[in-house]
Amino acid sequence: MQFAVVFFLNSAANFALGIVLSALLGPAEFGRYATVALAANTLAGAVFDWLRHSSLRFSGDHDERVRVASSLEASYLGAIALLFVGFGLVAASGVNFGLSSALLAMTPLLAVALNRVDYAGAQFRARGLERAFTAIYGLRQLLTFAFAVTVAYVTRDATATIVALAAASLIAAIAVSRPLRTPGAALRRVSGRKVVEFLVYAKPIVISLVIYQSIALINRQVALDHLGAVATGKLSLATDLGQRLFQAANTLPELLLFQYALERERSEGRAAAERQIGVNMIYALAVLAPLAGGYMAMAPTFEALVVPSAYRGDFARLTLLVAPGFLAYCTTLAAFHPVFQLERRTWPLTLAACVALATDLALLRFTDATATIDGLAAANAISLGVGFCIAAAMALRRRASRPRLRDVLAIAAATLVMAAAVRPLNTLHPAALAAAAAAIGGGGLYGAILLLFDVGGLRALAAGWLRDLRRGPQRADASNRA
Repeated sequence: MQFAVVFFLNSAANFALGIVLSALLGPAEFGRYATVALAANTLAGAVFDWLRHSSLRFSGDHDERVRVASSLEASYLGAIALLFVGFGLVAASGVNFGLSSALLAMTPLLAVALNRVDYAGAQFRARGLERAFTAIYGLRQLLTFAFAVTVAYVTRDATATIVALAAASLIAAIAVSRPLRTPGAALRRVSGRKVVEFLVYAKPIVISLVIYQSIALINRQVALDHLGAVATGKLSLATDLGQRLFQAANTLPELLLFQYALERERSEGRAAAERQIGVNMIYALAVLAPLAGGYMAMAPTFEALVVPSAYRGDFARLTLLVAPGFLAYCTTLAAFHPVFQLERRTWPLTLAACVALATDLALLRFTDATATIDGLAAANAISLGVGFCIAAAMALRRRASRPRLRDVLAIAAATLVMAAAVRPLNTLHPAALAAAAAAIGGGGLYGAILLLFDVGGLRALAAGWLRDLRRGPQRADASNRA
């Protein structure tokens, strides 16, 4: 649970960082900063994420820890070399993607810096090192706010802010590197068979995630080329904040529910795990659907509460376009990915992502989506929705893993009722009061509807939770009497 809490707090901190930097840099410089940051994250995913996923899967193996650690580190060094050679060739060709030479040069360095922390965090998770995991992410966020925010405030420059962001991650990775070391690990212990195993295991998952990231990167690059840095900054803030908000909410379903399904497979067999995945789909949707409904319904209040003035108006409008796409994307990750991972047949993930990318490219080529940031936002959301439909069609072919249609319809109805109920609250002032009233009133209404229809067996879960709460004081009283 501590790992999930740290992930959630890290996502929340990234969300806050985006708001602060957007205010300090302004739309134009923030547009450049956000484009480089997204490009770096996409590069990190393409070049390094197969090692992060392999760390999660294989670093907990005590019998082969030295060979695994040696092979992972050797692969990591090789990936860094490949990344910089590739970028050297790009720079030599004269292609700059509309960025300055300094920003272009910082992109691979930022990719290495950001991923090194995530790679170390994956190994700490696999080894159960909660303190080290908390320390590396906590230190990175502390240094990021100290360095990047200060530099942005002083310089108002995207390049300097990127340098500070990279430095914060590199320092955190170096400072908390000791728990990462494996006694006996060395280049002579590298196993080519292990490296191939890492690639085969993680490749389809990584490719699909990178393709989805590429959709946003392509659209942002189109905005930078055709509409300018100011428009790109406005599009970037709406997409970045929305994505981070949904990913923060998706932390618990994505991290914990699949692990529980694997535990049931080990103890009760594949059929039990498949049934659990069907229930997990309901839980994931029950978390994400009201977030999307509430986020869209209360977009004006959210804008007034946290969005810098230079982005207002555009942000609320764009939110209505991008939120359905993020709902589709996060539901795909939390609900459908586990089906294919359980079967160890992950190629459908890549197929769904490729169809989503093809949809985006078609919209950019054959429609007027490139004319406005609204068109680009809609193209992004439609593409993610198509990927969701393809993944759903393939994941739901197995009857045992299908969620109950009654539960899905109840969640949809509860979300619509909740959104309709809280939307009038946008007229309340101050905005903080409107947000609090929406969270309490809307959340209570949504939860009551789910309990009424017993979605996912929530009534039994709630009854068990209440029994546990009552037993706690009773045990304490009994202990005191003894």
